Amino acid sequence: MKKTLRLQTRLTIFVCIVVLISLCITFFTIWSETAKNIHQQERDIALSTAKMVAEAPITAKSLEDHSYSALRQYTTSVQHITNTEFVVVMDMNGIRKTHPNPQKIGKRFAGGDEKPALQGKEHISTASGTLGRSMRAFVPVYSQDGKQLGAVAVGITLKEIDLIIHQSLLPLYFVTSLSLLSGIIGALIVARKVKKIMFGLEPDEIATLLKERSAMLESTKEGILAVDQHGKIKLANAEAKRLFHNLGIMVDPREQDVQTLLPSSGLKQVIETRKPLLDRDVRMNGLELVFNEVPITVKGEIVGAIATFRDKTEVKHLAEQLSGVKMYANALRAQSHEFMNKLHVILGLVQLKNYDDLGTYIQDIAIYQQIETNEIINHVKNSVLAGFLLGKQSYIREQGATLEVICNTQVPNSEDPAVTHDLITVIGNLLNNALDAVSHTVIKNISISFRYIQEQLHIEITDTGVGLTKEEQDMMFDQCFSTKGEDRGLGLYFVDQSLKKLSGHMIVTSEKGEGTTFSLRIPYKQKEDSHD
Repeated sequence: MKKTLRLQTRLTIFVCIVVLISLCITFFTIWSETAKNIHQQERDIALSTAKMVAEAPITAKSLEDHSYSALRQYTTSVQHITNTEFVVVMDMNGIRKTHPNPQKIGKRFAGGDEKPALQGKEHISTASGTLGRSMRAFVPVYSQDGKQLGAVAVGITLKEIDLIIHQSLLPLYFVTSLSLLSGIIGALIVARKVKKIMFGLEPDEIATLLKERSAMLESTKEGILAVDQHGKIKLANAEAKRLFHNLGIMVDPREQDVQTLLPSSGLKQVIETRKPLLDRDVRMNGLELVFNEVPITVKGEIVGAIATFRDKTEVKHLAEQLSGVKMYANALRAQSHEFMNKLHVILGLVQLKNYDDLGTYIQDIAIYQQIETNEIINHVKNSVLAGFLLGKQSYIREQGATLEVICNTQVPNSEDPAVTHDLITVIGNLLNNALDAVSHTVIKNISISFRYIQEQLHIEITDTGVGLTKEEQDMMFDQCFSTKGEDRGLGLYFVDQSLKKLSGHMIVTSEKGEGTTFSLRIPYKQKEDSHD
């Protein structure tokens, strides 16, 4: 794995680079302007000095009289006063008449840039002479009658100019160094502060934590809702949004006021009182929710609150109906109750020593039991399904209705036990629904028929109940929709879910007041050893 620099180190380097770049830009801008101004000042000094010497009467007189002793003293004096490198007076042939170095007097001016001045033009140039590379100002010299007698050259070496620039920038060097040092110290302080704010975590650690947090929030089976100190919703996971939809809340909860969206929420109370509210049951729009709400504290300050909540109704129904436990338990209880009633009758006849009636009663029970169970036992080879149907018959009979089981073909055992479980969930919920439908009618008959053809199990459940309207049929498989009151509406929803899992299909035929028929077709593969 490639090793990367720590966040604090990276921040320090980054801030230092930014400060250094800013200082460099500032330094070079000031240096450039300073050098430009100094060059212009030196040019002006050189040119004004050259004009002064050229216009001095002694200069023209000396060139006319060819007497240069006084002129040389004058130019030397001007050179010292103006702090220039040289003041040279030359005749029309370019022969020096004055020079700081006496040995150069009488020789031709070096550089070749004097020609424009000998032609009567003032100009400034940069060239190399006997004293090195310099900036030179040339001004022609005229007699009183306007005749050009020669020219004056005043020079300042570039080394001298560079020295002047360097001395002018000495304070800038100091300020720049001090600023850079301050920037480095500031970078270290900022980096340390940022590191502290981020709890000492590196960027890759923060990214990993963020991904883990998002995965945990979205995968949890409890709704999670977080609000700020003003009660505005800042976070809602997928389960919270699903439960909101079940409550009829279709808007995006984020940035909504929690009290407006969920009037029964205690999050604002938690923020105000700083005390958590735990295991609080809240009933909303037909759903029973369990809320846990706690404040969020950072450095002793309340910055918000978080709530976790789950659907208590759904959990309860899932535990009882989706697993089939409730249906198994009801069937076994009905059989046990019916068996105890028969035992009480037998015990009473034995105590009365009415053995003739006892024999007749037992014979009747045996015949009835045989008739009732033969249809199921002989045709339903799936023992779990057969036992469930027998128990369901007893339970429905106990509720004052009848269940007729019709097997047009044998129903083999399934090769997948999970299919049996889902099948019992489907049949059990449909039979419970049929029992509810006939509970308020005079004729309370329910029938279920089985037919197994080409690895397809056809099931038809018919009741003589109150029936369903077209609108009710359109909504009957929606979660929490029911015509029987609150805390209902999950049975047919689970039937629909189990059928999808089994890749099955269902057709509902119903008329109001005429009863209902559920026709199912489910893929069903038999066990290899289940042939009879």
